Amino acid sequence: MKQIIQHPVFGTIEYDENYWTGKKNLAINGVALMPRDKKSFWLFDGTNNVPVYVKGNFLSSASLLIGTETVQLTPAPKWYEYVLAILPFVLIMIWGNSRALCEIVPVVGGAIGGAISGGLGALSLMTMKGRKDVFAKLLVGVGFAIAVFAICALIGIMLVGALS
Repeated sequence: MKQIIQHPVFGTIEYDENYWTGKKNLAINGVALMPRDKKSFWLFDGTNNVPVYVKGNFLSSASLLIGTETVQLTPAPKWYEYVLAILPFVLIMIWGNSRALCEIVPVVGGAIGGAISGGLGALSLMTMKGRKDVFAKLLVGVGFAIAVFAICALIGIMLVGALS
């Protein structure tokens, strides 16, 4: 996910992070910074190299430490984004452990349902972080919850059909 920030002291800061591999790229005023290690870079200020540190990541909140200056690169997730990301997991765990609810619509729970709902919940959080509009974030969260329920219900129905 690429972020471009206009800073009054440092100018244009471009931060790019691949959320699958965690690889980070950083450029200030169009000049790519040389990587020092996985979370730090070198900034040449005209006379010497200054270490630049990236703290955090795209999902939690990334900030840049240049000397004593801290620059916020990505905002922290809002509380409702966390709730919408955890909602599919909680829904499947409760539904899968209730005999009365599984008689209505059987869903796969346990390790399989937890893995499906946890993985898609994390994907939901990543997708919501990429959206700016609150309504779009809500649609993404609810859409992922419906998709998780549909997938777990489909697997549950297939398991019940295979066993009976």
